[in-house]
Amino acid sequence: MQDFPPFRLDTINQCLWRLQETAQDERILLAPKAFAVLRYLVEHAGRLVTQDELLDAVWPETHVQPEVLKSRIFEVRSALGDRPKTPRFIETLPRRGYRFIATVHDSPAATSAVPLPPADSHLVGRAGMLETLRACLHQAVQGQRQLVFVTGEPGIGKTALVDAFQQQAMAEVPGLRLARGQCLEGYGGMEAYYPMLEALGALWRGAGGDAVVQTLATHAPTWLVQFPALVTREHRDTLQRELLGATRERMLREIAATLETLTVGRPLLLVFEDLQWVHHATVDLLAALARRRAPAQLLLVATYRPPVDAAFWQHPLQALTQELLVHQLCHELVVAPLSKADVAAYLVATSAGARLPEDLAELVYRHSEGNPLFMRAALDHLTQQGLIAREADGWSLLVPIETIALGVPESLRQMIDAQIARLRPEEQRTLEVASVAGAVCTASVCAVAAHQEAEHFEALCETLARRQHMVRAAGPHQLPDGSISQRYEFVHALYREVCYGRQAPGRRATLHRRLGERMEVVFATQVHDVASELAYHFEAGADWGRAIVYLRLVADTAGRRYAYREAATTLQHALTLVPHLPEASERTQHALPLYSTLGAAL
Repeated sequence: MQDFPPFRLDTINQCLWRLQETAQDERILLAPKAFAVLRYLVEHAGRLVTQDELLDAVWPETHVQPEVLKSRIFEVRSALGDRPKTPRFIETLPRRGYRFIATVHDSPAATSAVPLPPADSHLVGRAGMLETLRACLHQAVQGQRQLVFVTGEPGIGKTALVDAFQQQAMAEVPGLRLARGQCLEGYGGMEAYYPMLEALGALWRGAGGDAVVQTLATHAPTWLVQFPALVTREHRDTLQRELLGATRERMLREIAATLETLTVGRPLLLVFEDLQWVHHATVDLLAALARRRAPAQLLLVATYRPPVDAAFWQHPLQALTQELLVHQLCHELVVAPLSKADVAAYLVATSAGARLPEDLAELVYRHSEGNPLFMRAALDHLTQQGLIAREADGWSLLVPIETIALGVPESLRQMIDAQIARLRPEEQRTLEVASVAGAVCTASVCAVAAHQEAEHFEALCETLARRQHMVRAAGPHQLPDGSISQRYEFVHALYREVCYGRQAPGRRATLHRRLGERMEVVFATQVHDVASELAYHFEAGADWGRAIVYLRLVADTAGRRYAYREAATTLQHALTLVPHLPEASERTQHALPLYSTLGAAL
């Protein structure tokens, strides 16, 4: 292990630890390639590591585009909370490479006999899924091959779930063999069978690797030749001549036979991560493994997240998963957001069981909506801002909780921005209009503000919702004219905040005015019901006169319900808008009735 405070690099368990002075250290999970990049930089701290050197070290004998490396560097920086412009850990040297600039020293924990905390010590809300995976493993040990797809939105905890299951499986099943493969993000870097090749590489480099190589030589020469380091040049030339005319079907038959041979008497757990970037050839491999009838002590767990572009929905993986589910040849686990109780349990677990400050779990849950990545980012953000602290006796609030207004942590903003950037421009504009509309948007109203046909705007929202990306359907709504329009809401408030913040202030103001003007027309006969929304849009759109008019309506409704305090507060807010009016006469025209009504309310 190597320390660079406040972090420790655990090369044995292949994870990162955030060191805590008064509480249990926090385990931070990284994807295998991101961990490999960080490890190489740490092991060569203080000197320039060129891009070519990193690519050769982390992706040996594989052609990978430099953009893939940049993506892994971004993941590492997000985990470390590092910023490219003011780095504390990883410095970018433009057009040359990277340098790890933090001081690194060997950790005394490297020689300590103290056992590390289990990987799932802070995993909450996933007991049912872990039990399902254990049941599949039991079936696999009995010789019934199993394929499990684990899916969920970014940051929902798919990797944490699989890691926790992996640790349980290794402890419970003697002799279980493990291999993992990672699909690479696009940018031209996808390679046929890449996760399977990576998993085979891990098998032959591990214990019993000679037997794996011998099995490949006997049953899968088309695969053995993919590993130049395993064969001499003469043998490679011989294999190349023997394999002239080899086909994709032959490669699939050979790897299926190899895995069945390797699992005779010794079960194998294969983990493929990030199938949203999978090559079509690997989809064929999954299909072949799932449909084979020969017994095999094989459990294959594959993770993927909902796609960010429409191309995925024509990808054969989507059709394959649906077909295998229909024929009961696979299982699908959809990782859902954590509940409020789960968030509270996580906070208790990370504070050694101490009691929580009142409403802290509610605050974190409201901001993260149960997404574990957002939850941890919110806690880090609150801690860095000096609003909360984790001490020996648990979490403590440093300011009154009602004064805390959470923004979007920079690391999450960058991640969400990257997701939005992959959408088509038309879809980006749709999300921006929806973010201006508020927590819930009505398609037919937003369409006018976006200068689109209502059917087209709704189709765009429906596509995004069907792909579980950013928004979801919130049910139909009947408008005063009797027409029906679908409503949509953002999956997370953070998505709305980022979409809203991406727009220039002038464009936001224009959209607010357009939405207000359209709502005036649509709800002309029910204007009191939407007066607060109209006031919000016209105020945000700098149409001060109309904003004041609708604030008076809101106050009038509150007064009729004997809610005089709320009426007074609304009228006082309306008075703060009066100075923005351009003409003195107009200011007087609005101010006098406001003061009169306010006096009555008080």
